[in-house]
Amino acid sequence: MILSLLVAHLGSCKSKKQTTQSSSSSGNSKGISEQNQVNFTYNFIEGCKERMKGNIELAENRFKECLKLDPSSAAVKYELGSIYRFNGLADEALKYAKECANADPTNEWYQLLYIECLHSKRQYAQAAEVYLRLTKTFPNRSEFQESLAAEYMYSGNYEKSFKTYDDLEKKFGQNETFTLNKIKLLRQLKKNTEAEIEFKKLIQSNPNETRYYTYLAEFYQDINQNDKAMDAYKEALKVDPKNAMVHLALADYYKLQNDKDNFYKEVKIAFENPDLEVDTKLKILESYYELSEANSTYKDQAIELCNIALKLHSSSADIHNIYADFLLKDKKLKEAQVEYNEAIKLDKSRFSIWQQLMYVESELNDYKTLESHSAEAIELFPTNALPYYFNAIANIQLKQYSTAITALEDGIEFVYNNKPLLIEFYSNLGNAYNDIKNYERSDKAYDDALKVDPDNASVLNNYAYYLSLRKVNLEKAEKFSKRSNELAPNNRSYIDTYGWILYQQGKYKEAEEWLSKAVKMGTKSAISEHYGDVLYKLNRKEEALQYWQEAKSAGGGSEGLDKKITEKKLND
Repeated sequence: MILSLLVAHLGSCKSKKQTTQSSSSSGNSKGISEQNQVNFTYNFIEGCKERMKGNIELAENRFKECLKLDPSSAAVKYELGSIYRFNGLADEALKYAKECANADPTNEWYQLLYIECLHSKRQYAQAAEVYLRLTKTFPNRSEFQESLAAEYMYSGNYEKSFKTYDDLEKKFGQNETFTLNKIKLLRQLKKNTEAEIEFKKLIQSNPNETRYYTYLAEFYQDINQNDKAMDAYKEALKVDPKNAMVHLALADYYKLQNDKDNFYKEVKIAFENPDLEVDTKLKILESYYELSEANSTYKDQAIELCNIALKLHSSSADIHNIYADFLLKDKKLKEAQVEYNEAIKLDKSRFSIWQQLMYVESELNDYKTLESHSAEAIELFPTNALPYYFNAIANIQLKQYSTAITALEDGIEFVYNNKPLLIEFYSNLGNAYNDIKNYERSDKAYDDALKVDPDNASVLNNYAYYLSLRKVNLEKAEKFSKRSNELAPNNRSYIDTYGWILYQQGKYKEAEEWLSKAVKMGTKSAISEHYGDVLYKLNRKEEALQYWQEAKSAGGGSEGLDKKITEKKLND
């Protein structure tokens, strides 16, 4: 009684009836003692439990104990084969799968496991033999015959594969999948006439399906029968004149013929169809993005296509975004800003769009809008460093230095593996602290930036310039400025900084040489004023006045510039 209850329970632990039946029967194998039968059943049930709980190693151990008690059990071999297949042990899996499949040829699960193992070893011909066995056992199961055809194809036996699909059609009726696979095989066998007949049979089965005409047209293109291809496209358009996919297929046809005008005409017709999916339109526009690099015609076409898409899909953030990308590429920053702004209104979750929008606003010097958008982006993406950076830039320009410092100090902890951005954070902290006259923190920020990159010319120059304005650590300032000029020669601002440091050190003759170079490179208010100062020190007072006036005309200059001009003298 106990034994019969255990055997009954054994059946309930399996999910597949066939393996359950086999496990029960092998649990009652002749020649096994009653005690061994009890032990076998117990271990098998425990193995099933462990397998279902995901304890694969424990399950394997239980099934191995079963095999010691009954080496002929197909059910146990099936379980072990499945475990080894799961663990990627292909040879062990194949061994047990083959044994259980041969032990019970009518059990489909055993056969399918065996096929999987053969397939993983690329033994396609052997897998086909097993599928052939299944088709004989289950003659009304079309999926086994389909799989048999596929295995023949994998093994390169195209003739047998074709015949199997042909038999399927005769038995189960014409089917698009069967026919297309037959055509594929005929193409492999270079039987183009037979393939053409199959295409036409497919069209006859459903004359209103435009895809079939385009398949036929593409086939004709492949075998260089372009006139026939065009006839097939025309037939498709008779069925559905507005079908966007047919027009896109026809566009590809014209592209291969290098007929650019008709190519674009067909693409445009497709874009004007509201039923063409936005994703398809986006892929086409993305391909245009690369093409427009080399040819302005493609750029103009892309802009027109974007406008067509926007009229039909105005609620698509993706369309606004890619249109903005094209506008940005064309340096139409203001128009790009409008489109990026529309995109984030429609979809606030896309950081890439926010990034582009903040970049454009920074380039436009639209700092009020940048400050607002970057603050919103910080709320949406609190662990991304870029919104903090753009927020700081905006607030520095708006002279809201404390807010900028907060953004920089909050955001810097989210800079990962990005040295250039980290340097930007530190150098802007240096700028902001300098502006509020917290020079100790300003210097520390610049020192931190130089720890990241000791040869960053911009940081070296700015740090040196701020030290020179305060007339402190001038030797350090001279060293840094000299290095920045070595790293980036012929930079007017860097040359001016070095000249100005020499001026602060009282080295007026050397300062004049450097500042004169900067002045000759172009007028800039601060540089002209600096040059005027050094000329005054060299007793060239009329020339000094001339450069002070030039600095004023250029706009800007120091707070004391007007006084210098009025009094015609330098007041240190």
